[in-house]
Amino acid sequence: MIKRKLIATITMLLALSSATLSAIGFGYHILEIRTTPEFSNGVFPSSLVYQFNFPVPDMVRGSKTEFAFRLDNGLEYRTLEQDPDTGDPYQEDPDGKGAFPRDYTVQFDEFNLFFAQGFVNTQFAGEDLLTLRVSIDGRFENAFERFSWMSNPAETEGTFNKRPGEPRFPDSSWVGAPELKGDRSAFMISLSAGLDINFMRDRITRRDGVRMSADVRYSPSMLQLFGVSADYYAIKCSLDASWTVFSIGQQGERDTTWLSLVLDNSTSYSYIKGSKVPYFIQGGSIWEIKGPNTGHVITNRSSVTLYGPQINSYDCYPYVMGFFDIGYSFGELLNSSTPRQMNEFFSAVGFRAEFVIFNIASIYYEIGYVADPVLNGDNEVRQSFGFSLGL
Repeated sequence: MIKRKLIATITMLLALSSATLSAIGFGYHILEIRTTPEFSNGVFPSSLVYQFNFPVPDMVRGSKTEFAFRLDNGLEYRTLEQDPDTGDPYQEDPDGKGAFPRDYTVQFDEFNLFFAQGFVNTQFAGEDLLTLRVSIDGRFENAFERFSWMSNPAETEGTFNKRPGEPRFPDSSWVGAPELKGDRSAFMISLSAGLDINFMRDRITRRDGVRMSADVRYSPSMLQLFGVSADYYAIKCSLDASWTVFSIGQQGERDTTWLSLVLDNSTSYSYIKGSKVPYFIQGGSIWEIKGPNTGHVITNRSSVTLYGPQINSYDCYPYVMGFFDIGYSFGELLNSSTPRQMNEFFSAVGFRAEFVIFNIASIYYEIGYVADPVLNGDNEVRQSFGFSLGL
């Protein structure tokens, strides 16, 4: 209890100190509110993002220099994918006694203090060809039972407790989920560095070119201040390519369109190694699916987007997107007491409709089909609805 209060206090002080600096003229902040209620299970994940941008002079003439503090806090809904005692991946019926309720809720607070420097100004308005980034990151998590277990008397079997007050797993294990050990709270610190290469001409409803990035994240046990719930390093590379098939411009308006069709493809590869890999850094994610916790993950999204008219502004428009996602996890299973190799394909296909209002707010609806879900889950149709607001 003392540890949890101390971690929460540190997080609050970081936020308040940044807010104070912003208030006295050292920068301004951006607030974003996101919510994505999922119709399939009746829960409402949401988060708030604050960013405090400290005004610094451009260190390289003609290129952008950025120094900022970001705080993201909210709720996530997860599934316990690995047995806490052994790290073995769960199947449909892990204990042979019927369905096992593996869903749970996580409250998180994540901060990111980063510095970014651009190089080589190009013809792409407002973008540098190269951008180097470095940051220090911290993430506090507190996990608890899903809301339905706490509110429905008919549900007597929880993820962490067989019944209220009767723990399902001993506190001394949690090999398969190190961030859930003890009181199921963790504070994880990491260092990150990255490089972006931008050949993309992005005009909102028209995109042409390629964009590449590479990131390294290092979170050794010696950086953890309150218990060791993380000990890993991760490398992620991504490549995005876009092509505008056609666009119909608005007469008398510069660069605005009535209608446009854009093809996009995004590929990513992640390599993760470590003795304690927390859930939020594991695997690769595609729509509604997270890959198994292996050392190598490849994901790809191919999409086609039809943009409607830009209404009196560049950043007010509707669009409809069809997408096909596929992923492949392979290599050593992480967070496991027994060395083993595994591989798993997973995929999803669906549509997303969204209306963007001056880049201040947006509202969307998604529906899709999850095929080949990980670890022998069921194929199913899923849908979600949500909005975001930025000030």
